[in-house]
Amino acid sequence: MTAVAVTGASPITFVSEDSGLQIQIPLALLTVANGVVDASTWTSLVTLSSNDTTILTNLLADLLARGVIAPVTA
Repeated sequence: MTAVAVTGASPITFVSEDSGLQIQIPLALLTVANGVVDASTWTSLVTLSSNDTTILTNLLADLLARGVIAPVTA
């Protein structure tokens, strides 16, 4: 399946477990392929700790499952 852009109401925001900093990811830098959100375009711009990578992966999967973010269909 081809990766498609993500749509939603706002940037994805979470707080780093290691630094305590608030991190925002623009939706334009996320894609979905095979039911999995890919943040590699964004993560190539930043360096995340393994804790933050785990949080981000779980957060994106949860947001997709709940319909808070969704693949662009039109």
